Amino acid sequence: HALEKTPTECCGLLTSNKNKFDLKVHRCRNLAESKEGFFTIDPRDYVRATRYGKIEATYHSHTSENQEFSQTDKENSKKHELNYILYNTQFDTFHLFDYKRNGVSNLSKEFKWGVSDCIVLVKDYLKENLNIDTLIPEKFQARDSHWSERFPTLIEEVLQVNNKFKKVHPRSRNEILKNDILCFSIFKSKFIKTYDHWAIYLGNGQIYHHPANRYPTTEDFGAFYSSKLMGVYRHVK
Repeated sequence: HALEKTPTECCGLLTSNKNKFDLKVHRCRNLAESKEGFFTIDPRDYVRATRYGKIEATYHSHTSENQEFSQTDKENSKKHELNYILYNTQFDTFHLFDYKRNGVSNLSKEFKWGVSDCIVLVKDYLKENLNIDTLIPEKFQARDSHWSERFPTLIEEVLQVNNKFKKVHPRSRNEILKNDILCFSIFKSKFIKTYDHWAIYLGNGQIYHHPANRYPTTEDFGAFYSSKLMGVYRHVK
């Protein structure tokens, strides 16, 4: 649908009927005046879609290099309590905005230990956004779901190799800075000093991470992750 409508944006709806996982795609007409950068779903198409079942999500495309949801997209998603899906035709990528989590997931990167996991995400983020090369010791490359048990000192050893980072001790979340590395103990007791998950703090109360068996996600740094936080590391210029 998106490729057919390029260079304008396509739009549509996903509905479910009884079985929530049995989704039907409804192509909708885009009534926006400037279709190359905006979309407005035809109300008649919306009504027709509701006759099939419950509307689960809306989708649209971007034909430019922009792979991000607009603030209007996010506000409309929350207002109508509908998840938004974005497809970028240039990069062939899918993104999901989940209104309940107030978070964005990259649906084009499936989780795989040592290839596309929380450590790789942090490493790639630092390179792409801060031009920082982070070396991961070779013995940690072939990691699996038990890496935090097998390599309990991973973060310390990584920081020894990459001496441009230091551990900081913020007294509250307000003292955590954008681009800080956050280390969590998700599956262990908070009193057992074993890090099993990494993330990047993006500022404005949001973290960027790749949870196990999910997609790379931006979401609120809420009560759950705050309770699991065990260490904060900062790049020293």
